[in-house]
Amino acid sequence: MAPRPIPEGYHTATPYLIVKGAAEAIEFYKKAFGARETMRFAAPDGKIGHAEMRIGDSAIMLADEHPDMGYRSPRSIGGTPVSILTVRGGRRPLVRACDRGRREGHEAGRQSVLR
Repeated sequence: MAPRPIPEGYHTATPYLIVKGAAEAIEFYKKAFGARETMRFAAPDGKIGHAEMRIGDSAIMLADEHPDMGYRSPRSIGGTPVSILTVRGGRRPLVRACDRGRREGHEAGRQSVLR
């Protein structure tokens, strides 16, 4: 049998986020979007080298930035909005995210951008 290019349980595209403060980001995603952490590889200093979580049936991978290896977070290179396009629960997840310090940038139809 040929190897699977996409592992079982993953979709065609799986986002990989490089962030400053990955442990805090995971906690935020748990509280705001009901994410379930499925894997974490942390260094002795607490920085996360690789973690995976699920929001609904979608996997999201993330790690702390490591500028010495060329992995820099959006915060380190000037920032970028994060767009959650399809999350069950109507506006409730957006409200939870805003309650936890994120700002709603704009809303276009049913899509909201968080900053």
